[in-house]
Amino acid sequence: MAGIIQGIFDFFHALGPWYSLLVLFIIVFLDAIVFPVGPELFAIVIFADNRTALWAAALLLVVASAQVGGTSFLYWLGKNMRSPKRMKGFSARIKKIMQNYQKFLFIRDERIILVNCFVPVLPFLGAFIAVSDWSYKRSMAYVAAGGALKYGVYLSLSVMFFSLFENGVAQKASLVAVLILLCISGAYAFLKRKKLLEK
Repeated sequence: MAGIIQGIFDFFHALGPWYSLLVLFIIVFLDAIVFPVGPELFAIVIFADNRTALWAAALLLVVASAQVGGTSFLYWLGKNMRSPKRMKGFSARIKKIMQNYQKFLFIRDERIILVNCFVPVLPFLGAFIAVSDWSYKRSMAYVAAGGALKYGVYLSLSVMFFSLFENGVAQKASLVAVLILLCISGAYAFLKRKKLLEK
């Protein structure tokens, strides 16, 4: 396990800063669409090479942009689902499930996107925004702000670990802490979705 972690650190170190940002953008973009690839872990790895405020700001900007891009792509698909001429390939049942799902949320407008950044209770966020008729601009503002806030917390944790431990230990501690938080939020979201869909 330690060898794998070190290998990931070495891979991004070899890429250099700008290619690392590009890879991070792609990973976050894919994660925002549908593929859960743990971009938070990659962000921590990339940040480890340069723990400055400027580099942190660059990472947060890339993350926010990628999340808005991926969510917007799903939003576009969701809007096309609503057109009878473009319903081919999409299921009306999925739309109905999303609409019913929204009725059981404790916050039923765009503000829940902030919660979703930490606890992913909304499936296929971009399509969900479209089906729910939420404001695109307001929703994307919440997506960007929520993403920057969440990753800001994770980067802050990393800074704390690097101030407490030597580099090798701090790298592993940062990844393990983020992984634990992701597992907790993922498990809670899974149980919440299951409970909502059973109602």
